[in-house]
Amino acid sequence: MKSNRLLLLSFFLVATTANAQTERKVASPTRLDWEFACGGFGKGAAKLPAGYDSTKQKYQLFVPKGVAKDKPAGLILFISPADGPSSVKAWQAVCEKHGLLFASPFGAGNNTPAGPRTRIILDTLDDIRQQYAIDPDQTYLTGFSGGGRMACAIAFALPEYFGGVIPLCGTNPISGPTYLRHRIEDRLSVAFVTGEKDFNRKENEAYMAPWFAELGIRSKLWVVPGLGHAVPSASVVAEVYTWLTEDLKRRREHVKANAKLAVGASDTPNPTDQAKRQFAASLENLSDPERTWRGITLLQGVTQRWPKSDAANQARAVLKKVTEDNAILQLVEKQGAADEVNSLASQAKALERFGDFQKAITTWELLAANYEGTTIGQKAVENIQRLRLKKK
Repeated sequence: MKSNRLLLLSFFLVATTANAQTERKVASPTRLDWEFACGGFGKGAAKLPAGYDSTKQKYQLFVPKGVAKDKPAGLILFISPADGPSSVKAWQAVCEKHGLLFASPFGAGNNTPAGPRTRIILDTLDDIRQQYAIDPDQTYLTGFSGGGRMACAIAFALPEYFGGVIPLCGTNPISGPTYLRHRIEDRLSVAFVTGEKDFNRKENEAYMAPWFAELGIRSKLWVVPGLGHAVPSASVVAEVYTWLTEDLKRRREHVKANAKLAVGASDTPNPTDQAKRQFAASLENLSDPERTWRGITLLQGVTQRWPKSDAANQARAVLKKVTEDNAILQLVEKQGAADEVNSLASQAKALERFGDFQKAITTWELLAANYEGTTIGQKAVENIQRLRLKKK
């Protein structure tokens, strides 16, 4: 009998310390701004079907042994293009080696409209954040095909909750207020992964990767030899993860220097607090002559994202004062022009490489109109004329 008890005890210890992959249910509605994250999908995308219930949503969660709920840990959140969750298989070795959790939601596939799909993904993320001390600097949002597009859309809208994004064989461009592009540049690493035979290869190779490089966003392209439209091997995943972690020091230093724009493992500010924090951060940036334009875009972001908040009223008052200060206006003109020219010109060139000449022309037209009579405007006109001939 004694030996049987020892055997049972031994089995219990092994069972409770081994890796665990379990099906979980969401306990409560997400506190994350899922409606804002839907913005890139167009007006009206942030709608839920009648009877949507966060507590009926499920996800698969893989927890490597040794991960404690109160100890900071990283997370790989994977979005599948199918209705079921993705297997941890490609990520398991990396997760076990580095103590990363892996999660993938049910019902967040390509057939689910953008609104409920975004909500399910963020219901899942917030549920895990409430159970474990998830470190945003080590939270990586990824997905395959349409799931990769969703990963981009959400991470680019809510960069404070992520350290990087890994779109596999499917991407989405940046959208939304200008300050978000700056926040992506300051915070995220973007790993574009496609296959040599992937039908989305050109989108990654000719459009997104070079565009992000010109914007100054830390990014890298992987074209996996022999791979079609598929999830890459564990060895490729390990290489991507190593590259992501090489930027961890920079992310953490940025958080220290920009604490008002950051969130911690146990920190999920509500919209009122977010607006207040961003307004305070905008004033800090405005006080630095080299970051005047950053301060302006943060103020604009407050008025655009939380238009009815007290912080938005304060931001509008500050923006009005700026128009009366010639010294600040000169800095805004100089820094803002350089930022806009780089942003629009790099996007236009990327669209041309991708073969979308009409959108490239439209982008150059913005520069031509905004800088009419200048060297920049003239170059934009020349590109418009060149592309119109190319279209014929």
